[in-house]
Amino acid sequence: MASAALGTQVAAAALAPVGSDGFLKGSSRKGNNSLNFRSKPWVGKSLAWEKTQQSRHLNKVFCMSVQQASKSKVAVKPVELENAKEPPLNLYKPKEPYTATIVSVERIVGPKAPGETCHIVIDHGGNVPYWEGQSYGVIPPGENPKKPGSPNTVRLYSIASTRYGDSFDGKTASLCVRRAVYYDPETGKEDPSKKGICSNFLCDSKPGDKVQITGPSGKIMLLPEDDPNATHIMIATGTGVAPYRGYLRRMFMEDVSTYKFGGLAWLFLGVANSDSLLYDEEFTNYLQQYPDNFRFCVLQA
Repeated sequence: MASAALGTQVAAAALAPVGSDGFLKGSSRKGNNSLNFRSKPWVGKSLAWEKTQQSRHLNKVFCMSVQQASKSKVAVKPVELENAKEPPLNLYKPKEPYTATIVSVERIVGPKAPGETCHIVIDHGGNVPYWEGQSYGVIPPGENPKKPGSPNTVRLYSIASTRYGDSFDGKTASLCVRRAVYYDPETGKEDPSKKGICSNFLCDSKPGDKVQITGPSGKIMLLPEDDPNATHIMIATGTGVAPYRGYLRRMFMEDVSTYKFGGLAWLFLGVANSDSLLYDEEFTNYLQQYPDNFRFCVLQA
């Protein structure tokens, strides 16, 4: 019962802006409307969902926690990536981008997902270092259709890996990209002439293909590490989960000598359906290994 009640409160929190009277309120049940971040009913096997009438866009909320499993973290290198006092910024710019190499492109949604989302690993050879929460710019090949004779403009993508990359060696970065397509509202058919240039280039890439990148950029979304015991509340829909994947890998997957997370990370992820879940296996593993430090709520339309 405690989990179901909390599920209702989570729905209200996700629908109301931070700072509004509705934030962390609005449960249809009487009693305590506050969220207890250390609530023990979350520990143990539970999968709770509660229907809500607060929005026609939100039908179900799944809040999950599972029994604890053995913990193991991955060694990372080079450790020198921890030495910098400030994040790297704009090492490569649009007029002088870095030419990186595609390592892999993997579709990460099921057949019933509305659209295609890919996890793309890029080899930068350690030459374009970044911090968690930063972005890369990508310049797709070809001519800018709005400026004939000029190259395509830069598209920004949040990096979905830690500074060590998915290979844990500091030489790769990962992007989470949804293929942008356009359907004519009258015919209902796809119009290739209006498809997203960069997202389709990335999703169609093959291992070994070259890609021009800029950056890294951004300081607003950096993972705060001053207090390793802090509570982090992360809210995302779809590919917006990209920077949070990097946060969570740093918190729970990697053995980083300078950052030992002991706080609470709570992720709210909005998806269209179960086939649209991104990185579900990773997040479920964190639940098993760190039930006191991680919460995961899926809001399904």
